Amino acid sequence: MGGPARRLGIRDVAEQTGLSVSTVSRALNGYSDVKLETRRKVEAAAEHLGYRANFAASSLRSKQTNIVTFMVSKPWTKFVDPFFLSLLDGVELALQAQGYALQIIMAREHETEFEIIRNSVERGRCDGLLFGRTRPEDERVEWLKARGFPFVTVGRTDKSDHDWVDVDHYRIGHMATERLIRLGHTRIAHLTTPLRYTYSVHALHGYRDALDAHGIGHDPALEIECYLSRKTGADAVTELITRGVGPTAIFCGNDVIALSAMEAMHQFGVRPGPDMALIGCDDVPVAAHVGLGLTTFRQDLDALGMRLGRMMVAKLNGDAGPHQQLIDAELILRGTDLPQPGGRAE
Repeated sequence: MGGPARRLGIRDVAEQTGLSVSTVSRALNGYSDVKLETRRKVEAAAEHLGYRANFAASSLRSKQTNIVTFMVSKPWTKFVDPFFLSLLDGVELALQAQGYALQIIMAREHETEFEIIRNSVERGRCDGLLFGRTRPEDERVEWLKARGFPFVTVGRTDKSDHDWVDVDHYRIGHMATERLIRLGHTRIAHLTTPLRYTYSVHALHGYRDALDAHGIGHDPALEIECYLSRKTGADAVTELITRGVGPTAIFCGNDVIALSAMEAMHQFGVRPGPDMALIGCDDVPVAAHVGLGLTTFRQDLDALGMRLGRMMVAKLNGDAGPHQQLIDAELILRGTDLPQPGGRAE
């Protein structure tokens, strides 16, 4: 009988590829100075040979946990937010490829977010942190920067001097409003996501700037901040209609708000699209199947999550950064962005 099979090592991958052990190691650990084609060559060779890095031994040597924590902020969506659920798939794939496990923790109250982050760092529960719903002035970001702890955010702050991935919500707000104006609408409401978040403020500025560019002053009565736990899209539409404010079109900060708004429109006998134009954001799966189909914006959330995970790995491997990426969204035209009844589109 032969002895036990020899355990494959990184030198075998190096021999297979004709690259140095150092280059193979850096490729497998996600270093940003390794060319994409080199990384793919190394990963393919490792897969062919059945090589798996000994992450457990590495962890013991470095006292790392090989865990990255994603903190989900205040669950105003009851943790069914399609944006984050789709994003997490991409994050996990990117982390797993480099031997890191993804851990999800939830801040059940807005006020506990900072305490949760501090405990995670001070008690050594993870090697890096990911979180979203950044605020213009964010104490979480400043605290982590001061301690040099690796983190990447989904979203920016006013300073934006750290690693982040963000969707261009200013462009979304501007583009949605511009489209509705070109369809002949001048009374356009904006149902915003919570304005404590930077992305909500960016979308609001885009909305206002598009109105200003066409000489349409923004009416504060047409701007309503929405949540899921209290004032919903349906509540906002009810308020707009019963107050006689009279918008002919609505831009919603996300699809959940838009779908809720559609329910209230139906209750008042208002048809989304023919009677009141509506544009959402995020393209949740049901958006294509309600009524005439909700016009909305789509982001490649899997790719965004992959980018977020790779930025985190780069930080953990000593890449100083900062790395920042602004992602465009695609306008998906369906049946709810129609011209003003009796009006003329440009």
